[in-house]
Amino acid sequence: MSAIGQIDSASRARALLLGPDAGKLVAGVLLITAVLSGQQLYGWATAAHRLDPSLRDSAEARNVVVVLDFMPDRFHSERIRDYGLFAGRDGALNRIRLRNVSPENLRRLAGIAWVARIEPMK
Repeated sequence: MSAIGQIDSASRARALLLGPDAGKLVAGVLLITAVLSGQQLYGWATAAHRLDPSLRDSAEARNVVVVLDFMPDRFHSERIRDYGLFAGRDGALNRIRLRNVSPENLRRLAGIAWVARIEPMK
């Protein structure tokens, strides 16, 4: 390729990045990022509201009840069991008891967007 051809392709690339279609490209990238990581970002931003105030500064493993706003499928139950020892249901099917949940796992569990709240087990 000649030097003129290289300059021409470089100017075309620059025109694509800075031209009228650059806004569409940026909007597309932002939309894809929002779709792929939106649930995690929402969960992280709202995690403090899901965790009961008595559990927020816990320094030791706790027994908790994880409350969902819907009837959980097998996926949800299995995913929640990864954070502590499954101890059954707490009255309703959407209230799952977990024992020995570490402080780190409490924070991670609160970051799941589909968890409604986490309460101490009574």
